[in-house]
Amino acid sequence: MPDSERLARRWFAAVASAEFEQLQELVHQDVQLVSKIRTGAVVEGRDDVARFIRESIAPNLYEAVTEVFTVLDDERVVVEGRMRWIDDERVIRDDPVVWAMEFRAGLLLRFVPARSVLEAETMLAAQR
Repeated sequence: MPDSERLARRWFAAVASAEFEQLQELVHQDVQLVSKIRTGAVVEGRDDVARFIRESIAPNLYEAVTEVFTVLDDERVVVEGRMRWIDDERVIRDDPVVWAMEFRAGLLLRFVPARSVLEAETMLAAQR
């Protein structure tokens, strides 16, 4: 199994078991996270991402299920799945989602939702 897929599976395993505090240990110091739950929120840096996960993601995320991992290389992977979450009006949503994930030195560097696999691949390729 390529490193990027192994690291992505480790990330989502922590999310699935609601071990949100553990996620801070899995992110790079220069991490960038773009939120699907808080539209338009771009959070950078390990401490700010950890705080955002604790304060905004953890209370609103019900479940993130992964279905397909498309490995681009050992540092980049596109993950397809579903996300069940509670929106600002307290309505439970169940949305298909695609995430572009990039790792550096075994830690999450970039986590960005995309509209399609092609868009996720393009985002990851553009940053090389």
